Amino acid sequence: MNLLSIGGSDPSSGAGIQSDIKTFSVFDAHALTVITAITGQNTSNFGTVEPVSKKMVENQLESIISDFKIDGIKIGMVYNSEIIKTVYQHLKKLKIPIVVDPVIRSTTGGMLIKKSAIDDF
Repeated sequence: MNLLSIGGSDPSSGAGIQSDIKTFSVFDAHALTVITAITGQNTSNFGTVEPVSKKMVENQLESIISDFKIDGIKIGMVYNSEIIKTVYQHLKKLKIPIVVDPVIRSTTGGMLIKKSAIDDF
């Protein structure tokens, strides 16, 4: 089974793509990933967020969709409206289960989505 995780990277592996990979592996699922943002954080402090460019998100999505049979998708952190719209455009044609787990803040209080993008989500 191939599961796609779309979200941010957490260097402490407490959340985000890294956490999804661990969860998927428990269920013997192959993890596919699309990184939407890179965070600088650990278990006690939140530093910064750097969103990935629209072009890079598109390239990651196209690479995965064209090469794998995807059995399910989990969407987490999608930092801004541009990323939200890009993900939507690529996934709207797919007829597979999608779990949307909007991430607004980190456990340490850092904003993981621009306020202007909340309505788009």
